[in-house]
Amino acid sequence: MRKITERQHAIYSYIKDFILLRKCSPTIREIGDKFGIKSTNGVRDALRVLESKGYIKKLSNQARGIALPQNVFPASAEAVSLPLIGSIAAGTPILAAENVEQTLTVDKSMLPRSSEIFALRVQGDSMVGDGILSGDIAIIRMQKNAERGQIIAALIDGDATLKHYYPAENRIELRASNPKYMPITVCEGEDFSIAGILAGVIRKC
Repeated sequence: MRKITERQHAIYSYIKDFILLRKCSPTIREIGDKFGIKSTNGVRDALRVLESKGYIKKLSNQARGIALPQNVFPASAEAVSLPLIGSIAAGTPILAAENVEQTLTVDKSMLPRSSEIFALRVQGDSMVGDGILSGDIAIIRMQKNAERGQIIAALIDGDATLKHYYPAENRIELRASNPKYMPITVCEGEDFSIAGILAGVIRKC
């Protein structure tokens, strides 16, 4: 592979990570949105350079038509099974067998360096302001505390929700990033706990 500019390398890294995580390539529009390139021709120019220098291969007549050389991903990459949590049985640990809907196979390099992780399927559009869409898989790093403003997986009366965390003196506000949703207010004495912190999002193409 020949030398490329810093911006071209950033685009290449985005494409590589996208393919590794989602098993398909980004569209030209998605690349443009990611890097603030308003013209589709500008994205195509960058892709032509990457292809000419051996970083990618373009497949004709496909919306997600970017491929990578076979030697891009290291042979040592490991796949791990990640529990996808469905409904949560009251009073049980989050990873109890009765809470696990299925397991997902995910490349280890895409996960946080913690053995205590799980996944939640996003329902609804309350977090679209953070680019989290209904049907996405949220990767959660298990921990019981969070910093102000972080996106957490919260348990309220046994139901899991993904929201921004804003603690106050005698209450907690869980805020959506879609302005059409009002904050959820949790008062002292209510059944509330933090299940973990958002570590990543998987979107099926």
